[in-house]
Amino acid sequence: MRRVAAALDTGAASLYVYVSGREGLLQAMLDRVTATIELEAPDPSRWRAQLHSLLQRMRQALVAHRGIAAMTLADPPKTDAVLRLTENVLGILLAGGLDPQDAAWACDIFVLVVTAVAREDDVRRPRGRSDDGGREQVAELYRTFAGLPPDRFPLIAAYAAQMVAGDGDERLRFAIDVVIDGVLARARVGEPNRPPLLLP
Repeated sequence: MRRVAAALDTGAASLYVYVSGREGLLQAMLDRVTATIELEAPDPSRWRAQLHSLLQRMRQALVAHRGIAAMTLADPPKTDAVLRLTENVLGILLAGGLDPQDAAWACDIFVLVVTAVAREDDVRRPRGRSDDGGREQVAELYRTFAGLPPDRFPLIAAYAAQMVAGDGDERLRFAIDVVIDGVLARARVGEPNRPPLLLP
């Protein structure tokens, strides 16, 4: 709080007029970043594409502000912008015909997945540099995996390239599709009283 106050050329005490403290400041930062994410009007005819677009924009917003992804896991959503984003994700899933309970849990999973992918981007990006996209960190991780003793870790050593393949966009697309496909498959073989799904 003292550093923020110094950057604003004011005293730390004056900041408490606007935020309750460090946590309040972090929540306000998250709210401001989240408010930049363009929302979707849920459309049953293209809900899957909408979900991909929205979650990719969420990831891009988190990646654009180093450290924000890590703090999204600290507290449940409370701010207006975060709640509106959550409402939008849930609305898209319901527009896709998902059972309300499955949609609610999938919504939670998607937020966790996007946050984890954005956090991984933070870790892969060298401090103060974004020119190599984390390639050196990926190369180092590949060397670690490929160099493992094959008698103890035969699969990781053999598939080191696959373990580190893909950028954040590719990994997020894969994760979104895996969750959607899993929820849809669960509904098809689930309880007979469930409402019919509007499949993509």
